Amino acid sequence: MTIEKAHRKDYLEIAALDRIVWLDYPNGENIADGEHTWRHWIEDAIVRIWRQDGRIAGVALAFPTIARGFCLHKVFVEQSARGQGAGRQLLQRLLDDPQLKSAPCYLTVNPANHTALALYREFGFEAGEVVQGYYRQNEPRLEMWRKAKT
Repeated sequence: MTIEKAHRKDYLEIAALDRIVWLDYPNGENIADGEHTWRHWIEDAIVRIWRQDGRIAGVALAFPTIARGFCLHKVFVEQSARGQGAGRQLLQRLLDDPQLKSAPCYLTVNPANHTALALYREFGFEAGEVVQGYYRQNEPRLEMWRKAKT
């Protein structure tokens, strides 16, 4: 297992994994981002990948925003690789980036996803407001924030 910075050549593989990992979640078919988006994120955001046996098995992404520092947009690991600490390691490597250390960071998460909530709390994210209907009427999201480290 290795964690590394994503490169332009990785965007198709990342987008393919993104399309399948969310299908177990409510409205998961709406969560994936397309190849075009991943291509730009790899060049303009902070993307870390977890390789297992030479293939991408997990991804973490944060992008800069105009008003709120960085948005931790996605951390995902393929189904067969879950429970091995990959999500935690990906998040650690992502948040160790100097740009993310020196800026506030926020995310949104399904408030029923207790595994993700516990992980984000371990990394210093604090719960904010639950926004009802964040994406669709039946999709609440909990906003979480982490202050910049000085």
